[in-house]
Amino acid sequence: MLQRAGNVRGALVVLPEMAESGFTNNPALVVDGKSELFACAQSKKYGCYLQHGFAQARGDSFVNMVAIACPQGNVIARYEKTYLFSPTSEHAHYQAGDSVTVARLADNSSKSLSVAPMICYDLRFPELWRHAALAGAELFTLSTCWPAPRADHRRALCIARAIENQAVVVACNRVGNEPNTSYAGESLIISHTGQVLAVAGEKSEILTATIDMKEVRAWRAKFPALRDTRRALLGHCTIKNC
Repeated sequence: MLQRAGNVRGALVVLPEMAESGFTNNPALVVDGKSELFACAQSKKYGCYLQHGFAQARGDSFVNMVAIACPQGNVIARYEKTYLFSPTSEHAHYQAGDSVTVARLADNSSKSLSVAPMICYDLRFPELWRHAALAGAELFTLSTCWPAPRADHRRALCIARAIENQAVVVACNRVGNEPNTSYAGESLIISHTGQVLAVAGEKSEILTATIDMKEVRAWRAKFPALRDTRRALLGHCTIKNC
């Protein structure tokens, strides 16, 4: 798909949650230690930033994570899923992350672009996103394996997260079917004001949009909702700056 996309040099590319295997509660069967090597090789080959989702060993357990590789072929940021999906007992097979990641990427303006990666069920917990926004995140990259029966929830929540955090949301969802679950796809790119800039269908496709981050920063300066946040009501959250 990267090859078909043409020139993606300098672009930020987002893949779904557990892009190599699909979601699984049997991580030992899919972890081979090569996921980050794959992401780095692709990002270097195509000159892009690449957010890749996969399962990773962590001590005697596993984590559900994403890593962002840069055009030089290095991993510059990692994020471990904070909210594990209890209805399918994800917490029994993975360790939960305990921090938010904010990665600063070079863009074509005078200021770097601050990106906060998130994973699937994290979407339902707005406090996590607000901590990231207050730490400087201007764009959220959400990797998901979100089932078709709750597709409307995903769309509505993505729009809400964009509006309330005055940030762009790039939400990549998987497609296809499993024996017990179907996935509607419907990946989204949403502006800082909640406008849907691009939406995918139910089949695998390349979804693109060009974002002017100056507009995001101008809106935040004009409408200071983030500045008016009462931080004491949010509690504590560890921020990893990358």
